[in-house]
Amino acid sequence: MRVPYDFKRKNDYRMKRIILLSFIAMSLLSCGKKKTETAPVKQSPVVQIAGIGKVVPDGGVSELASPVPGIVRELSVQPGSMVKKGTVLLLLDNTTQSLAINEINSRLASQKKSIESARALMEQERIALAEKERQLEDAKILLKDAATTDDHVRKLQNDYDQGLQKVKKLKNDFMLSEAQLQELSTEKAMKTEDLRLTTLKAPMDGTVLDILPKKGEAVSQYQTYARMAPATPLIVQAEIDEMYATRLALGQHCVIRLIGEVNPVAEGKIVRISPDLKKKSLFSDNKDDLEDRRIRKIEVSIQHPKTTLLIDTKVECKVQLGQ
Repeated sequence: MRVPYDFKRKNDYRMKRIILLSFIAMSLLSCGKKKTETAPVKQSPVVQIAGIGKVVPDGGVSELASPVPGIVRELSVQPGSMVKKGTVLLLLDNTTQSLAINEINSRLASQKKSIESARALMEQERIALAEKERQLEDAKILLKDAATTDDHVRKLQNDYDQGLQKVKKLKNDFMLSEAQLQELSTEKAMKTEDLRLTTLKAPMDGTVLDILPKKGEAVSQYQTYARMAPATPLIVQAEIDEMYATRLALGQHCVIRLIGEVNPVAEGKIVRISPDLKKKSLFSDNKDDLEDRRIRKIEVSIQHPKTTLLIDTKVECKVQLGQ
């Protein structure tokens, strides 16, 4: 005998099975969440920060510019030379300046002779004028005694007036010649300075890092012709991210390492801190970099160096912030 199929009972069974499976899935999910939930980790305070820097002389490297244009005639030093202030670094061709000095010296000599002639002529006319004045005064006395005539006195007066005007003119000519001599002297001083500027000298004690032009090459006015490091102690210029800018202080201890090295090569202390935030500059490889992070510059003294540090050596500077 065939038993009729109970659809209601089968549906109830399926519903119970779905509910049971859903309960198991929710339980497993709940257990998984409990396993992944952990207590928040308390972060330790930052006591050390790192910045990238480079080794430079205190005061920085100077780029020397030529005050005048010219052709390099002679190189007096080589890169790496240690020099004193005033040491000649290179000479520019000074033919034009020397000829100008010779020409103005000739003009000065002629002008001085002209002044001497004018002075002698003026003194001669002053003596003659004094004699005319004496004759006029004597004639006036004689006229009172009727010992001479009015025409004679008038003639002497006219001669005296003309002599007086001539002396005044000679005096003005003499003063003009002296003024011209002063102008020539000023012009000579300017030409002499132009000549002096063709000899390029070291402005300080230090080391010549580069001499850029070669003998025979042209140098433009204000063009850099040499790089020079002053004779000052080496320091590290470093850049610290703006996140820690307010935690920097003078005297903080620093550890200096070469890039990629573990062992320190020197120690130091912060000796200068920039008063403001700046754009990254020391090692910016891309001028179009739009990164908006800014930095604060520091300068660190170099103490106890364990190796020779050359100018422009790239280093890592770790600053101890303390607790």
